[in-house]
Amino acid sequence: MVGNQDNPIDPARPFDSVREYIGGKLSSFVKSDPVLCSLEEGYRYENDWQSFFSKIVEDRAEAPEWSTLKDKERAHWLTHQLFRKLPSPGRVYRFWRACETFFDELLDQFREIVSAHPNRWRTRRVLLEPADGTRSGWEDRETYLGRFRDAPFELVYLEDRKAFVTIANLGRCLEPEEPDDAIRNESQACPIELKGDDGEVCMLRIRAVEAPECLGVYSPLIVLDRSPRRFRVLVPLDRAAACIEAAIAKRRDEFARVWERMPLRIGVVAFPRLTPFQAVIEAARNLEDAMGRQDSELWRLPECRSRRHYGLVAGPSPGPGGGPNTHAASGRPRRCVLPSCAGGRSGAARARDFQYPKGQIYRHMADLRPGDSVAVHPSGIASVFLDSTARRFEKPEVRPLEDFGRMRTTRELLVRYAPSVSALRGAWNEIEERSRSWRDPEGRWFPGA
Repeated sequence: MVGNQDNPIDPARPFDSVREYIGGKLSSFVKSDPVLCSLEEGYRYENDWQSFFSKIVEDRAEAPEWSTLKDKERAHWLTHQLFRKLPSPGRVYRFWRACETFFDELLDQFREIVSAHPNRWRTRRVLLEPADGTRSGWEDRETYLGRFRDAPFELVYLEDRKAFVTIANLGRCLEPEEPDDAIRNESQACPIELKGDDGEVCMLRIRAVEAPECLGVYSPLIVLDRSPRRFRVLVPLDRAAACIEAAIAKRRDEFARVWERMPLRIGVVAFPRLTPFQAVIEAARNLEDAMGRQDSELWRLPECRSRRHYGLVAGPSPGPGGGPNTHAASGRPRRCVLPSCAGGRSGAARARDFQYPKGQIYRHMADLRPGDSVAVHPSGIASVFLDSTARRFEKPEVRPLEDFGRMRTTRELLVRYAPSVSALRGAWNEIEERSRSWRDPEGRWFPGA
């Protein structure tokens, strides 16, 4: 009953019935309509349909404007938004906090990975006090560049300490068993040549070496950006692969239930020393843009089976962006996060299906059957090596994240069995030459190539 009248909405088909009801009311705007007032309290305070549509639909969804739609489409959008169940603020906050915790814990793992090194000097800083008679007038907090034992040697002068602090990887020039005063002893016999920002060259002899209280041990890691949406860090190149593996393993353990709905996209920018930092950041942004432009993919489910701890598990068929061992959907029948998933556009066919006004079908996890299609946002990985700063302008190739393990295995086999680096480069150049010569000018393979 609505007031003293019978309910005009058919309870057996509420969505379609409401859509038909709204479609029949679009010719005139009646503020006191009992059905619409019961569906949305703000309806009674509007003066026309266009204003109501703007606040209910256009302000909350990626929807066309009122003027571009017909009445049938307007009724569908209004019904969809009035019945649409949005996540509560508490659930959104829990997702946000879960991602923050994920990256906070991952950062701790990264610090352990990059700090693990057989040479203790890799993660140490020391204070170097200039010897008497050495040049005076060093600039406070200025960087001085030099070489020690044919390795890069970088120092920063601290005026308040009257000493230099090392800011380079001492593992390049000192062996693990060498004592703290090894640098001092050698600089007495052969002074270290340093160059400041002004280009002036000077010689440095060291009188004393000590470990600073607060800077004696450090992690060779710099955090550039840390948020639930973006996580950027600088790590040594020889530890990058281990950091990637840690991120993949942690994601697999903690985000299995929303694996392909909250994708992990990893971009790796490798660069040699003295590369302009602006080029590095620009390359990182280009990688992020390339991965952000990836569209969702439709995966066909060859099988659906139940598991005790995950409820329903649906595995996609092999193809671009996924493999046979990837879980496209998982959740608990009674309480699951995101219980419905996007599928094809074949029309609602099951009890809990609902159709987006643009045609997209959303299907409950428990209703998935072999042969259904599920839209997923696959995780990916892309990389660029800045052997030249011009590399940052090249279009990166985004690969499925599952390929990283196979890439690592292939590299280990090459390192283990390749006769030399020159032989590897020769083989790679041969492959590239054949790839060019066996294609036509438009990049298509010749027959049999």
